[in-house]
Amino acid sequence: MSDETPPGRWRWLKREAIDLGDVVVQIFAVVIGILLALFINDWVTQRQQQATVDEAMRAIRAELAVNRVDVRNYAARMFDMARHMRDAPANKNQQPRPCYAWDGWDGIGGLTPIDAAYQTSIATQALANMPFDQAQLVAQIYGWQRYTLKGIELDASMLFQKPQPLKFCAGIVEEIGRNAVQLDSLYGKLIGPDAAPSPKLPASSTPPSSH
Repeated sequence: MSDETPPGRWRWLKREAIDLGDVVVQIFAVVIGILLALFINDWVTQRQQQATVDEAMRAIRAELAVNRVDVRNYAARMFDMARHMRDAPANKNQQPRPCYAWDGWDGIGGLTPIDAAYQTSIATQALANMPFDQAQLVAQIYGWQRYTLKGIELDASMLFQKPQPLKFCAGIVEEIGRNAVQLDSLYGKLIGPDAAPSPKLPASSTPPSSH
């Protein structure tokens, strides 16, 4: 029987010798190619995530710089109002009355810090990709910002419920200003010091108490 491969359509049945070394090299090249592609994809993803984080932090710092001006002006106004209420001659030795009826009352509204950059950083997952300490500080600042605004709402409802003595009304107004100053100090932890001085805290006074 002949060892020759039949001609024509049977030629494809001829078996070629397999070089194991070539197979190993080809498999190795494929594996390296896959790993390299994964590495490049991961590198690009990390660059994109870092770019998103950097852009989010620039927006947050700019937003907090605007909020700091608002907060400082508000705190100064609260301290001035509390002082004017205490010092107003028309308020001396008067019976309790609604806080808005005391001479020197100017309202506790007007604080309007924004959080658009913070909400955007959550929506784009920039906050999730930040280092933990940085994300924690950002969340803490905006959490205290919400707390301050909520506190003003609660104080407003308490101030207008019934007649209150002057000491109580002025004390609550001053405490609202102190909370705003605390918010200002938290801003500084993320955006750094500011050339303009923070509102000066008034001398310690007796905490407000209602009859």
